[in-house]
Amino acid sequence: MTNHVHLIFRSIDNQKLELLLGDFKRFTSRSIIKAIQENPRESRNEFLVEYFKKETAKSSNTTNFQFWRHDNKPIELWSNEVIQQ
Repeated sequence: MTNHVHLIFRSIDNQKLELLLGDFKRFTSRSIIKAIQENPRESRNEFLVEYFKKETAKSSNTTNFQFWRHDNKPIELWSNEVIQQ
């Protein structure tokens, strides 16, 4: 599927995982939207930017663009058995 991502990460300094995920989402959304806006070969850039702008109306904690969804399904990978699933 092209509409989602699986991410495996860990905190090496015992930083809260939700803060790490927030940093990841903030950095990647800004980078991706900037790449869409600046790429002259992206034929859908106006449509995509407008779509991400409209999505901000659905969330009170987003001001410019809504790229990532807010519902995550984090699973702690605490054993090899869980990792294999």
